[in-house]
Amino acid sequence: MSIFDALETLIKFAVGAIIALMVLRFAISWLRVNPFSWFAYQVHRLTEPLVHPLRHTPFAMTTRHDIAPLLVIILVLIVAYFLLGLLGQVRVATGYLLEAMWAFARGHPLTAVRYALGATALVLISLLITCIILEVIFSWVGFYGNWLTRMVRRVSEPVLGPFRRMIPPVLGTIDISPLIAILVLSLVSSAVRVIFLS
Repeated sequence: MSIFDALETLIKFAVGAIIALMVLRFAISWLRVNPFSWFAYQVHRLTEPLVHPLRHTPFAMTTRHDIAPLLVIILVLIVAYFLLGLLGQVRVATGYLLEAMWAFARGHPLTAVRYALGATALVLISLLITCIILEVIFSWVGFYGNWLTRMVRRVSEPVLGPFRRMIPPVLGTIDISPLIAILVLSLVSSAVRVIFLS
């Protein structure tokens, strides 16, 4: 098993564990299990760090029931999807980096440089797209003010900023600049594959 397979398995296990805990939290609430029992207390203690930040989002505050655990499940699934996509791109880039080393060892330095540049660009573009999508998701659910959102914004804002200045919101409120940025980055990624990795 490669390190990429191990990381993929770890991500899927973490997602499964979080979803199972959230379902247990739902069940405890619906079945009105004594919240001070050992089992209910442990489930609440394990899930509260994830649930608490989402309890004050606009979606959660407009409903009569506590839907923060459901928001956690949706958010975790979306984040895992893009993390697995990013991991797949890193796997491809690693293969090309190995090809670059082999090409350099065989006396083809230009091919090695071309593969190395292409692989690095592919990973950076995938990371940017992932951060832009995460920033959009976080803004939808009102997920702000923690280290993850700050890190994502720090990575994505240098790319999104120019697009936001060039593209006005549709109907005065809908910001389509992330969609245009992702489209442009996807085209650049395709160009990188054709120019450097073919």
